[in-house]
Amino acid sequence: MTAVVCLLVSWWLLSHSSALVSAIPIFPAAPHILARKIDPVISHSANGSVIILDPSTQQTIPQGSGTDGSGSGFSLPAIVWIVFLLAIGAPLALAGIRGWRCTTGVAVGLAVIVCSWAAIINSVNQVGISDTLLTLIVLALGFLGLVVGVFEFSRVIAMTLLCLIGGLSFGMRITLLKTDLLFSSLGLNWLIIVVFGVAGGLLLIWTNRIAILIACANAGTFLMSLGVDLIFNKQSGLSFGLRSLFDSNDSHLAYFIERTYRPTLSTRIILIASLVLTPAFAFAQHLLFKQPFTRRGPPLSDDELCLNYPTEDLSANRATAFFSGIWDGAKLKMSTSRFSV
Repeated sequence: MTAVVCLLVSWWLLSHSSALVSAIPIFPAAPHILARKIDPVISHSANGSVIILDPSTQQTIPQGSGTDGSGSGFSLPAIVWIVFLLAIGAPLALAGIRGWRCTTGVAVGLAVIVCSWAAIINSVNQVGISDTLLTLIVLALGFLGLVVGVFEFSRVIAMTLLCLIGGLSFGMRITLLKTDLLFSSLGLNWLIIVVFGVAGGLLLIWTNRIAILIACANAGTFLMSLGVDLIFNKQSGLSFGLRSLFDSNDSHLAYFIERTYRPTLSTRIILIASLVLTPAFAFAQHLLFKQPFTRRGPPLSDDELCLNYPTEDLSANRATAFFSGIWDGAKLKMSTSRFSV
């Protein structure tokens, strides 16, 4: 009798298993679900839209669009980003080692743009801000970073940022080659990216020229690949992949659940081509530009430093001397150590 009951129960479970499975909502394996500030409850409404609930309050978390400043199609923000990416990326990839102050300025500017963009998209509510306004804000902040980066006092930090950006950009392209990123866990994807970034920074300590060459080529090809992909695949290609990496805003969770990052063949070709061209551009710059990256004048001798200052009032020239000192830096002998930058 017991055996008969067990068989009947087993038959009932098997016969209803398909109905039980079909009742469970199926979501894309998006890494965003695994990287939340909270552990949200995800369900579907009657019309099929995704509803996100806060488990602590059981209240609905308002959801908004996760466009994050990239615009749509060839809208104004999209065109601005395309022009910016190609205008900055091409010189970096082709002649970044010769840019010196321009290159250090671009490095600080890019770092400010990425950090400010990530901070804004992860802090806005469901309403957010318009793509045009977001683009203007981050580019304006990036311009301020560029201005700071051209001065001598920021040279070392700018070179460090350049090498970190180069390594990070290489790691990002590796993770963006696969559907839904390289790993299902967002943390593992960022671990790969950070490893490449740290490697780029450590290379600067060991050999300055090679580190700068690789960093310029890496950053330049990354920016160019993103600009070209925006032209061919618009906001559904690398643009969406980068938003998948950076956007952890709970107000954008439904947006990324309903969409998934699926790089097209053209996106993969663009990524692979940019990775392959990186060492080629670095070697080409090494052959074309033999001069060192830092183009400061020779250090002054002790006799030249022992100047007989005039006795007349030079207060009118103090401001000029102050800014000249910021631009040129201290006129000290450069260290011959390979660890100096």
